[in-house]
Amino acid sequence: MSLEVGAILLFGLFLLLVVLGVPVAISLGLASLGTILYLGKPAVLVIERMFATLEYFPLLAIPFFLLAGCIMNRGGITDTFVDLSTKWVGHIRGGLAHVVVVVNMFMGGVSGAATADLAAVGPIMIPAMVRAGFSRRFAAALNATASTMGPIIPPSILMVVYGAVTGVSIGALFLAGFMPGVLMGLGQMGFVYWYARRHGLQGTQWAGIREMGRAIPPALLPLGVPVLIIGGILGGVFTATEAAAAAVVYALLVTVGIKKTIRLSELGDLFRESVVTVSSVLFAIAGAVLFGWLVAFLRIPDLALNLMRASGSSQALAFTAIIALYLILGTFLDGVPIIIIFVPITVEIGKTVGIDPLHLGIVSVMTIVIGLLTPPFGLCLMMGAGLAGLSVMEVFVEVLPMIGLLVATVALVAVFPSIVLVVPRLVGAY
Repeated sequence: MSLEVGAILLFGLFLLLVVLGVPVAISLGLASLGTILYLGKPAVLVIERMFATLEYFPLLAIPFFLLAGCIMNRGGITDTFVDLSTKWVGHIRGGLAHVVVVVNMFMGGVSGAATADLAAVGPIMIPAMVRAGFSRRFAAALNATASTMGPIIPPSILMVVYGAVTGVSIGALFLAGFMPGVLMGLGQMGFVYWYARRHGLQGTQWAGIREMGRAIPPALLPLGVPVLIIGGILGGVFTATEAAAAAVVYALLVTVGIKKTIRLSELGDLFRESVVTVSSVLFAIAGAVLFGWLVAFLRIPDLALNLMRASGSSQALAFTAIIALYLILGTFLDGVPIIIIFVPITVEIGKTVGIDPLHLGIVSVMTIVIGLLTPPFGLCLMMGAGLAGLSVMEVFVEVLPMIGLLVATVALVAVFPSIVLVVPRLVGAY
């Protein structure tokens, strides 16, 4: 059987199924099954490869991180972060829009998932922004865009998957995401300030030093989650998986034991909700790993590397090609399958031109999350539109300049690797 025909069949079947509206995880599995049968391989390979994936220990961190984020969100941390952010940045021109950005930066340090952050913050802040004079379209667009900081600011589900695929230290990835995440937040706040001046929007009344100080203590316990995770990993106390499990225990202690914002009787529903989310993520991972194994078997990475070598590629050209690839893939694929299928290829391409895998990892994750804002499958775009009661295209028009800002931030981080590497090297983690 021809490997070239197999490659065409694999990607052709996948794209056909996606266009027909079949869920991505199922499309990956069915396309892989069809290609395996064409190649004359036993169909049992599908089951073997998919289940072998889920036995990989570092991936066990994913359900724990998702559960910890779910517990903290249910425990009312959103209100705590909104109060803190309003008192600290609400008085700046743009008011509640700045609050949205800062709250999502805090939420990113707890949940690690953009959709979870948007689901927690959007229902509160979109109506509040509309009451403050912002258009409903802008409120939805900003909340959707700000939520994309969740996978950049540690902890991050996408970074766990990247580390598992490439062998790059997950702790180093978490630290490396801090500065780019802050840069994204500052860029969005700058955009908000410009927008507010253009539309004559003011901030809220300044709360005063005393109220600013009073808002800090309630936020300290929730912010202990990223401190526990990163500190435990760097201190050699935990692996990434153990740190994720410790985060769940900590979240339960804070919400059930100390703050008492969650009753024991609510835990059953909370765990069931988490299981649904985790199942969909792990199913996508299993399908993507099977698809990625076929990509490697069909020698597609070798073809990509040979093309790069033949073109005499530079770092600038390689980064441009990789960023463009991920921007395109993000329009119809979720971040986890993109990383599992394509990162092994792009990391090898990066190595041929001297790109550091840690640097490439952060640039890759930053680019991939932009796909959450692009139709037809941008989950954050669709969620933001749904929360605001608008059509996807109405919100997308407002999101477009924000996407341009995110792409510019990615380019800046790609050009200056020190933005990524300074924190891990400062603490001796890389």
